[in-house]
Amino acid sequence: MFGAGVCHAVLMAEGQLSERERQDRKMIVATVFGKIISIFIIMIVGVICCKMGIIDDYTKQRLSRLSTLVVNPILIFTSFQMEYDSELLKKMGLLFVLAVISYLISIMIGHFLLHEREGYDLSIEKFAVTYDNCGFIGVPLGYALFGNIGVIYATVFVAVFHIFCWTHGIMLLDKGGFQLKKLINPCLIAVIAGMVFFIFQIRLPESIDFAMGAIGDMNTPLAMLLSGAIMTQLNFKEVLTKRRLFFVALLRLIASAGLFCLLLRFLPIDDQMRTVAAVTAACPAGAMTITMAIMYEHDDHYATELFTVTTLLSILTMPLCMLIAG
Repeated sequence: MFGAGVCHAVLMAEGQLSERERQDRKMIVATVFGKIISIFIIMIVGVICCKMGIIDDYTKQRLSRLSTLVVNPILIFTSFQMEYDSELLKKMGLLFVLAVISYLISIMIGHFLLHEREGYDLSIEKFAVTYDNCGFIGVPLGYALFGNIGVIYATVFVAVFHIFCWTHGIMLLDKGGFQLKKLINPCLIAVIAGMVFFIFQIRLPESIDFAMGAIGDMNTPLAMLLSGAIMTQLNFKEVLTKRRLFFVALLRLIASAGLFCLLLRFLPIDDQMRTVAAVTAACPAGAMTITMAIMYEHDDHYATELFTVTTLLSILTMPLCMLIAG
């Protein structure tokens, strides 16, 4: 029912587009698909490195911390090193509202469509449906498509991700409940610092800017090598027997992302904003699902299965979401 409704709405909207607009949108979707393929090639290298013993469990932990605490925040911060533009601030405000709507849609879908079932961790399922990989995949794709402006747009979603993850996400997983201090994290600090530098036009010296830019460029390969290494933990024959797992994956990739992308199609926003918003919303379940499962003593093996299955399926569903968004 949901899929049929989405397809009908997309076909109706396509009929109202000029031939030039159709070609432009197809080109954007093709570009995104190409970048996704490139990302998956890096993940395959990560799988090979893990199989060869180059990346072991200890290395995975260190790479995860390096990516989360150093590389990703630096990429976010340096993306704000550009000329001041009041119009850009307005667009960021609109994207902030859209990001909030995106996460609210995901929360509602998880709440109403997922129920307790023996042998499955309901809290992890709801977390995986809600919290996507916008930092590891959305930000690199935004950069690949539109450069620094793409990173800034994706960063708005990352900021909202952290606000929801360390409030609602904690309440899902932690019996101790939400703690304000957990909102303070390197990515959120990078967003705030980057905006201050952007608004007051504080520019980094060229040598420092080059060094930080070089570190930020490590974000995509580092994150994808790590994602590939994580995938090697699983028995895929066992994964394929779990229908419930694929149901949760479809809620993340089709129901949640598809509904938000359908909303984007009918909003009067520019194509760059629409594309980045659609890409970030269509990302698979986040690597944070695994990290949080370990941290709060939930089923981290199931979390890894959800991460892997949604990541693999997203190569098909992300271009679909792009077509829905227009």
